[in-house]
Amino acid sequence: MDQAPRWTRPTMGTLFAGLEREPADALLDAATHRQFAEGTTLFHQGDAPSQLFQVSAGLVKLSRVNPEGEQTTLRFMGAGDLVGCVAVFQQSPFPATAIASKPTSVLCWGAAQILDLTRRYPAISANALKTVGDRAREMIDRVAELTDKGVEARIASVLLRLAGQVGRTCLAGVEIAYPVTRRDVAEMTGVTYFTVSRILGGWQRQGLVQLGRVRIIVMEPQRLAQIAG
Repeated sequence: MDQAPRWTRPTMGTLFAGLEREPADALLDAATHRQFAEGTTLFHQGDAPSQLFQVSAGLVKLSRVNPEGEQTTLRFMGAGDLVGCVAVFQQSPFPATAIASKPTSVLCWGAAQILDLTRRYPAISANALKTVGDRAREMIDRVAELTDKGVEARIASVLLRLAGQVGRTCLAGVEIAYPVTRRDVAEMTGVTYFTVSRILGGWQRQGLVQLGRVRIIVMEPQRLAQIAG
């Protein structure tokens, strides 16, 4: 018997990866399409995990405030990324605040809806589990960077991660552009803005990066990977 065709919508993200038509249709039918203006909050740190979001277009910034009131940028989420997945699937409060960094459209599911779909369709459950596992590994890697690597290695690691997550290929290399800023890079590496600017300036003189007022172009990713270790 021939197998049912795979779902191949190019704009669908990780939750839809490799699904047969029935579970993909069930996911899409249950979703609500929402638009968020730049600067709009999707959810706050500590909120109950009532909804799961998947970015269709735009960019979402995740940040966390520690007990001393210091804010740290954790991650940027682009098209196809699930926002709030760990909290929703583990039924724990959102550990960070999610804000649209530019006009953003999303697919949205209520927590009860998406949990019911994971129970009904093992393939959706497998995709959800993989996504949560990938996020956990990324957080472990980041903790290891902060404790085991020097400043230059941490900055190189963050630039490469941002290039892979939200970068755009251009003639000179991979562009990381506004709304991602050097201050975000500083928060993600646990160093000061001035340290990031000084090191990036040195790398520009070496031809590793090209700096603009609102962008960083990664020109030599292999050399940055060597610095990142």
